[in-house]
Amino acid sequence: MAVYKADAIVIRSREYGEADRLITLFAREKGKIAALAKGVRKPTSSQRGGTQLFTYADFLLYQGKSLDTITQAQPRESFLHIWNDFDRTLAASGMVELLDISTTDKQPEPGLFTLTLSFLFMLKFLDPYIALAGYALKLLELQGFLPPLDSCNNCGRDLAEEQVFFSIDSGFLCALCHDKQAVKSLCPGSIAFMKQLTKVAPTKLDRLRWQQRIKEEILSSLRFFCEAKFERKLQAWRQIDELFKRQGLT
Repeated sequence: MAVYKADAIVIRSREYGEADRLITLFAREKGKIAALAKGVRKPTSSQRGGTQLFTYADFLLYQGKSLDTITQAQPRESFLHIWNDFDRTLAASGMVELLDISTTDKQPEPGLFTLTLSFLFMLKFLDPYIALAGYALKLLELQGFLPPLDSCNNCGRDLAEEQVFFSIDSGFLCALCHDKQAVKSLCPGSIAFMKQLTKVAPTKLDRLRWQQRIKEEILSSLRFFCEAKFERKLQAWRQIDELFKRQGLT
């Protein structure tokens, strides 16, 4: 069987059998890889640290007929700043969950790898939910799915000064064009902030500040769009919605 190396991020981990885990990796050169980590749940496993969720590591795998197997996992970065903070853990979960549902197995996506790794590092100093929104917008932009933010996708009207409606099929629409079906409404401030998130360099996102209403509108609309686009539920994003409701933000 072919043996290969991959530097990759752990984007999903599930228990399998008595002591194993099914791991989903996102590798710089190979894209998304499903792999089995045998015995990794045992306290004495040498691979335990390298197969934790979010970990960036060097992996050695051998290729199986239906599932690859991890034979070595040497951590490069464990992102303790994520695990030590609930909101950062939730935001990072939202990032890797979106990456998982929006990509297919073994399709190289080096731009998405770099984007994800960068944002996991930047969660150390960014507002976690600004980071999540910025990551999602840039991921959609890289994949060619982000609708234009400047004008109504139907009539071309400037969207800067009016309430905007976000439709799965039609993108951003003005008040005159929205069809009232499967839409989310956003205030002008939310659209303006989304534009900033797409234009500002990721390393400068820490300069941005947002109001609670704008936070809720943007994250809710992005979840709405991504779940419909990729036809999968985003569980971490739904937890964020519930968190905001408990905090009285929605």
